[in-house]
Amino acid sequence: MSKTKIVIYGAGGYGGVGLVENLLQHPHVEITALVSREGAGEAYTKLYPHLKGRIGLVVEHAETFDPKGKGEFVFFSTPDGIGQSLASTYLNLGYKIIDFSGDFRFNSPSLFKAYSSWQQGEMDHLSPDLLPEAVYGSPEWNREALSQARIVGNPGCMAISCLLALYPAIKADAVELNQIVLDVKTGISGAGKKPNANFHFPAADGNAFAYKVGQHQHLYEIEKHIELWSDTKVAVNFTPHVIPLTRGILSTCTLKLKAGIDADAIINSYHQQYDSEPFVDVESQGAKIDLSQVKGTNQCRLGIYYVERTHSLVVVSIIDNLQKGQSGNAVQVMNTMLGFPETTGLETTPRYP
Repeated sequence: MSKTKIVIYGAGGYGGVGLVENLLQHPHVEITALVSREGAGEAYTKLYPHLKGRIGLVVEHAETFDPKGKGEFVFFSTPDGIGQSLASTYLNLGYKIIDFSGDFRFNSPSLFKAYSSWQQGEMDHLSPDLLPEAVYGSPEWNREALSQARIVGNPGCMAISCLLALYPAIKADAVELNQIVLDVKTGISGAGKKPNANFHFPAADGNAFAYKVGQHQHLYEIEKHIELWSDTKVAVNFTPHVIPLTRGILSTCTLKLKAGIDADAIINSYHQQYDSEPFVDVESQGAKIDLSQVKGTNQCRLGIYYVERTHSLVVVSIIDNLQKGQSGNAVQVMNTMLGFPETTGLETTPRYP
């Protein structure tokens, strides 16, 4: 069986190296090009010495890389704007695409324009003709569409953490939609590899803070999916916090249930939705949920708690932001697009302590 040739564009960052780590374990693919401004012209192992002996590629410069004949599948582990400017070139060469930014998470120019106003200022999409065929990268509810897709927008890390926690209850029409409260805590690697004063070790160690309160771009992503699932305009309370650890997201999602809704039936809907999913575990009330259980894996664990006093469901979602929140999910999606078992290359065991 011939191996699918993979190009990683943006290989210098955390998302890029996460892809390399996962794909080196994948029996059906071959990484043929690593593209980045950082480290261009040098061995990739100079950027990431922990991979010495595992990959021998030299980093190719993003400005001069010619993708023709280099691969069949490309990951854009890049900021907003890069993937949308290059997607047509790659598609015309026969590539399939997964983009890590917000460039292809929304399938209309108007939705992208509204999203961009949350991120960096309102902008028009550079490839609006491609948006109608873009598929959101969550196999848990988009598996069939992903199996036919040429271009996929990988979810935002905090967004996928919350959306996995929300989906069964929203689809069951069980939630007071404008009373949803999402409290999200993320490790500092979520800010990326580029140095930032707020995430410098002395600033982050032993510290925690809320940021972009009520205006984080992942909130837009979450609200648009709730609206898609419920056919109702919503406004959600979403507060992200940075906590002093390298990787991990813990999302506490409080869902006020509608009057007359049976909590046991809704909890059962989570089991019905996810018990057959390879990367989502549903834990019963009283189970201990902590980030060490998913570190380094593509797993999402959901703790479901019913609070009778307020007739609310509290769903605690934990993921590794660099795996299920980024590169691990992307490899799962790639597997779906290429017809491989979804777990291929992702059979990592958590490490304890």
